[in-house]
Amino acid sequence: MRTKRLSPPSGEQRTNWVNVFRFVLTRPSRLPVLAHKLAKRLRGENDRGSPENDAWLREHSTSAADLAARYDAALWEEAGAFDVAFRAHAKRVLKDIPHDLGGGGDHRFLYWLVRYLRPQVVLETGVAAGWSSRAFLLALRENGCGRLYSSDLPYFRLPDPEHFIGILVEPELRDGWTLRMEGDETNLPLILAEVPQVDVFHYDSDKMRSGREFAVSLVQEKLGPHGIIVMDDIHNDDWFKDYVTERRLPFAVIEGRYGIIGSLDRPTSAS
Repeated sequence: MRTKRLSPPSGEQRTNWVNVFRFVLTRPSRLPVLAHKLAKRLRGENDRGSPENDAWLREHSTSAADLAARYDAALWEEAGAFDVAFRAHAKRVLKDIPHDLGGGGDHRFLYWLVRYLRPQVVLETGVAAGWSSRAFLLALRENGCGRLYSSDLPYFRLPDPEHFIGILVEPELRDGWTLRMEGDETNLPLILAEVPQVDVFHYDSDKMRSGREFAVSLVQEKLGPHGIIVMDDIHNDDWFKDYVTERRLPFAVIEGRYGIIGSLDRPTSAS
């Protein structure tokens, strides 16, 4: 039997490993976070959604446009203008960056959500280039109130990784932004100790079930009485379906990908 020869690493792979080692050597405090992420992957903690989950998501799914128009159609139109301008801004900023920094989720809906709910505290995990962060910050500025707290870990495979986190966010927006880059397990307890409560929590980081459980278990203790949780990529596993059905929580599913936990009905003045 012939033994299959392993191909040598490509130039890109070698560069990635060099950047990883440089990242660890220059930022030793982040080594435990990287080691933990690697251990989870080696244990196979990469859940996949079941056929039952897929069917449940299809049954309950609606579009962002339909959901937003049901509550505030005028703000959804405003969010459309924001979306057009944002895409042009992102194209200008990212055109000369030779790295894939990932997508930005439904930033139009996130902008609408913050404009509609007018939260005082928005907390997000997963910043990347800053699509959702910029949407939140612009919406908060339009509201005239509120602050964004963000948790992420830099792109450790890239040179100068901190430079790329939130690169879409202009300097003039950053006064209303607290950004921590030590990983969720370090960042979230620190952020939650700073804020009186969380009004909107957007989860878009570790897509493993254990990552979702960890973040939500912490945040729910500080979630305001009318606070909501928004979670991306809920088709990746059954966590969202199990969480809302077992607890009989109000929820919405957007296009089979975004999950909202909580009610979008505005509280009355007596609430």
